[in-house]
Amino acid sequence: MDRKGQLANVAFGGAWSEQIAGNEAVEQAMRLVEAAAKEGAGRDLRRDGSLRAALGLVTKTHPKGAMMVAAWDKALSMHDPGQRVAELIRIAKLLRENLGQ
Repeated sequence: MDRKGQLANVAFGGAWSEQIAGNEAVEQAMRLVEAAAKEGAGRDLRRDGSLRAALGLVTKTHPKGAMMVAAWDKALSMHDPGQRVAELIRIAKLLRENLGQ
């Protein structure tokens, strides 16, 4: 049973139990974004659907979410692998800071 299913069985769980599952999903998505940023030199990340979904989840509540997605896409198009990875890592750090972790 997944975490969401476990928390659904909590008597009088209220909104906090749903929030825990949501927070865990965002954290998992953030870890995926961070890992992908480090792999950006050796792998084409532009067509990775799970990464795109994770980026969408992480930027959903960011005050400049659309700008962060645009910056990520621009970084993915950089030809120099070193610059590409450095920019992706920089963006991932900004996203992590917004999560307050």
